[in-house]
Amino acid sequence: MPPRANTVVDPRFPAELRRLRESRGLSLRQLAAAVNHGKSLIHQLEAGHTKPTVDVAVRLDGALDANGELSALVADAPDGGDRLTYVTTHPRRVDPAAVRAFADLLAGYRRLEDAIGSGPVAAPVHAHLDTVTSLLREAPHHMRSHVVDVAAQWAQFAGWLSIARGNDRAATAWHARALPWASEAGNRDLVATVLSFQGHQAELRRDLPAMIGLSQAARRNKRVNAALRAYCAGQEARGLAMAGADNQEVVARLTEASDLAAQAAEEPLSPWGYWYTPSFFAIQQGIAWRYLGETDSRANDRALELLTIGVAGVNAEASADWHGRNLVHLAVAQAQHGDTAAARETLTSAEGIAVATSSRQLADQVREVVRRISLSATS
Repeated sequence: MPPRANTVVDPRFPAELRRLRESRGLSLRQLAAAVNHGKSLIHQLEAGHTKPTVDVAVRLDGALDANGELSALVADAPDGGDRLTYVTTHPRRVDPAAVRAFADLLAGYRRLEDAIGSGPVAAPVHAHLDTVTSLLREAPHHMRSHVVDVAAQWAQFAGWLSIARGNDRAATAWHARALPWASEAGNRDLVATVLSFQGHQAELRRDLPAMIGLSQAARRNKRVNAALRAYCAGQEARGLAMAGADNQEVVARLTEASDLAAQAAEEPLSPWGYWYTPSFFAIQQGIAWRYLGETDSRANDRALELLTIGVAGVNAEASADWHGRNLVHLAVAQAQHGDTAAARETLTSAEGIAVATSSRQLADQVREVVRRISLSATS
């Protein structure tokens, strides 16, 4: 009988398992014997009818001499615990402990997405969001504010996942849910976060006036967490740089972002703002400087310095698509500096992340920069 697995599995796992088995010339029965399981398990794994445990994936890697290719596609899902199972079937009995359990589960998925990218976690996150949404309809009145707050956090994360997957329509829909829920809960930091991510969506659509305006709106409330306001000031600076604003105006926003980031070091971060680290802010500032660096070599030198420091400070195990996009910006700065060899090496790393995360958006960005570097190299 196949082992029960509480894992998040990359959709490519079944095909990759079959490809590796056939390339090694092994039958289903031979591979099953090598990992001490029945032939039916291997068949069900290749058909996608059951999920592997992390242990099974590691054993398959060893039997197929796959150098970790299969285990890299499998990760333990965050554990929601028995309380969530109970609340799912008894929504009128939701209590503060259950709400905390949903918040802890969400925190686990955020960390998991950092490690393996947005694709594999999207489906389980949406499934849990359905549960949280149903709780909103049936939770007792005295628990409404608690449930709506955690529901807004899940919806905001679903919006981020949709952005990362290049699905602007879904991101818009989730943010449209998250904003009134966060407002109802009185969670000003989450309201500002949703506005900032709507600004990021506008950036991806090249709607720079909306990007700048939403970034300003997100940090207008001075009671919002300083780290979040630092992020929004940096995003506004990037929008201004992309729009061709005067360098002094861009630098003024970057200075404001730096001051707020320094202030943030004295404040606790929100559960969804854990990534606001010195490395993150260095990357964000570096991206704005690299846009200025298109016409100003000294600005590009600053961009290269900040992006190099920031990327080096990111967890070496980070393989999410957002990290790939940071590498693309670093490659552009390297190319603008005239170091096309370094740029190509950096883009190779970004391309590897695009393949590993099945991110077409990141792959398109890599191809566009490769094309630009090739043109500049032959001109």
